[in-house]
Amino acid sequence: MQQQRNRGCNEKIRSQAQGRNKGDYKPKEVSSLPTSVVICGREYIFHSDFREWMRYECLLTDGDVPEWEKSRLAAELIFPPELHVPLTRDTSGFLTWFYRGGKHTDESSGEDSGEYFLESRLSYRFDEDFPLIYAAFLELYGIDLISIPYLHWWKFRSLFLGLHDCKFCEVVGYRTADTSEMSEKMKERYETLQEAYALPVSVTARREIERARAFLEN
Repeated sequence: MQQQRNRGCNEKIRSQAQGRNKGDYKPKEVSSLPTSVVICGREYIFHSDFREWMRYECLLTDGDVPEWEKSRLAAELIFPPELHVPLTRDTSGFLTWFYRGGKHTDESSGEDSGEYFLESRLSYRFDEDFPLIYAAFLELYGIDLISIPYLHWWKFRSLFLGLHDCKFCEVVGYRTADTSEMSEKMKERYETLQEAYALPVSVTARREIERARAFLEN
């Protein structure tokens, strides 16, 4: 029954979308900081605070969570459960659109071109790097990310992308540095720093690495 409702809802959205721009899940006031979205003709509020969207990104980049399960878990994280938001393609599309700051995939360019808004090669993790990010926001913006009651994700996102001259940016630089053309001495130094600041590898990725090593050794 639920599948039939979702299918009917998708068909209705597709028929209404003919001749219109894609993304009918967009809030009416795109220029504002949205806190609600219309899906299947009904308006739903959602969690727009940066904390939930940090968790959202951590979920998407978690290699131990099956890909097919991430859409459902993401919707449960962002929408209050009592609203019973239908899990449709448009729901998932809205989550991606909002996460990217109101940009669709083909509208992004430069540093926004990746699935995650820094780089496809993960150079940070909110859960692992939060102490450095907290310190950077406090130092550069005077914003206490722990005590602040609310900060819209789009505001946080803009401030995050604008971080500079801080320990967090220094660590990201070490992780993403290309050592191929460095001198041996410099390369050794950077590889030591990359190892020191390396992000944890998921259990799934670790197993894949171990299988690859075993294959190469045999």
